[in-house]
Amino acid sequence: MRVRRFVGDNVAETMGKVKRELGSEAVILQTREFTEGGFFGLFGKMKVEITAAIEENPVTAQKVLTPDYRADVDKVIAPLARAASDSPGELQAELKSMRLMLEKMNRQMEGLGEEKSVWPQVLQRWADHLQDRGVNETMVKRLMGHVQQTLSPAEWTDDLQVYARLEANVRQICGQIGLIQPGLDKPRIVALIGPTGVGKTTTIGKLAAGFSIVDKRKVALITADTYRVAAVEQLKTFGEIIGVPVEVVMTPSGLSEALERHADKELIFVDTAGRSPHHELHMSELRAFLDEARPDFTMLVMSATTQSADQLRIYQRFEGLTTHLIFTKLDETGSAGSLLNLLGQTTLPTAYLTNGQNVPDDIEAATPYRLARYVLGEEMPHA
Repeated sequence: MRVRRFVGDNVAETMGKVKRELGSEAVILQTREFTEGGFFGLFGKMKVEITAAIEENPVTAQKVLTPDYRADVDKVIAPLARAASDSPGELQAELKSMRLMLEKMNRQMEGLGEEKSVWPQVLQRWADHLQDRGVNETMVKRLMGHVQQTLSPAEWTDDLQVYARLEANVRQICGQIGLIQPGLDKPRIVALIGPTGVGKTTTIGKLAAGFSIVDKRKVALITADTYRVAAVEQLKTFGEIIGVPVEVVMTPSGLSEALERHADKELIFVDTAGRSPHHELHMSELRAFLDEARPDFTMLVMSATTQSADQLRIYQRFEGLTTHLIFTKLDETGSAGSLLNLLGQTTLPTAYLTNGQNVPDDIEAATPYRLARYVLGEEMPHA
């Protein structure tokens, strides 16, 4: 085996050197970043070092992956199986295990040509864990690449170090946070928007209860969701329980009048009807209400149970109206890593997270730490 060390200004340049010198069959042993030159550790230039190796007489994949590979397996197994036809069950089970192992090896060899991320074995389970949590392939590459480049191979086996490095990177991606601040000389208006079924009404009840009961703020609730009688009744019930006035409005002008009647409040929460992001008329009606309300905070409520691709489509449709994000139903999914796929593509701050139906308990202020915990899970993956 021939081992070489290559240095360049970035990964692409250094990988190019590896390919030119050793060819496409080279195996990457280690990748690291270091600073070259400078003065007392300052003003140095960042470099990338890749250690790679190549077998002097490599066995080509084509030689292994013959069209008759499966037939060759049968040639080995079949005579043994016939010989064992009258033998104890233990031998039969062992032959079955051998066949399964050989077929598994075949599938793995056939998959070598596929374009997918293959990490060192000690790190692969972390990549699998991230995918199980709902993190997409692009983000997995980003996170695992950071781990591979910033920890030495000896440190890859330390679960605590790998988890800490992943958590730090996720917290950085989730670093944009923005919470509601009550108004001083006039009320702050907070509108909640989003598709149907994400829990906007329950969330607005939790927020109103928290600011009214816990923070002792003067709060009013306005609902423009007249499409669902149940939503109106639910909000009225919330208002009666926590001692907060609730108004129902039918039109944008009615919303403007209701806001004027509560000019003495510190916070006014506006609940809007769930809108299909694919229905232009619904979106136009929502814009009309928001144009009249001129909210200080327009919070897009999204469910963590929604598939990642749909989350992105919903976000893109509502993005022009949104100032903050709220993620709900985090208690109902084991793949909250999908949130990271979205947060990696936006600079909008996350405000709140909900994790149950209890009002006002099951809501918390978003923090990078809490988001990272939801994304990665509380437990480390097992080998």
